[in-house]
Amino acid sequence: MSHDRVSRNGHRQFKNTLIGPHVLSREGYDLLEKKLLDDKRMRLQEEEMLIENKTIIDNPPSPIQRHVNWKVAHTKRYGHMTSQSAQEISNKIVS
Repeated sequence: MSHDRVSRNGHRQFKNTLIGPHVLSREGYDLLEKKLLDDKRMRLQEEEMLIENKTIIDNPPSPIQRHVNWKVAHTKRYGHMTSQSAQEISNKIVS
């Protein structure tokens, strides 16, 4: 019983030391990058459809930049950052 309490307290202490936790599932950055690339590809296809001179481009979209990956991973569903420290880091990235 006391061992469980010690491990829980240790985990709480560890969790409190995290600077900018992310909100990704088990798939992590790999799945996030795949989703972002799919979204980018869809946006490019939609833009292509709106242009009168339809040129079929089979080139894949450019890779997602690392700072974009990081910001999306640390943003909650409603647009808020996961912590104040993550917000500060995000502001430094933008500037």
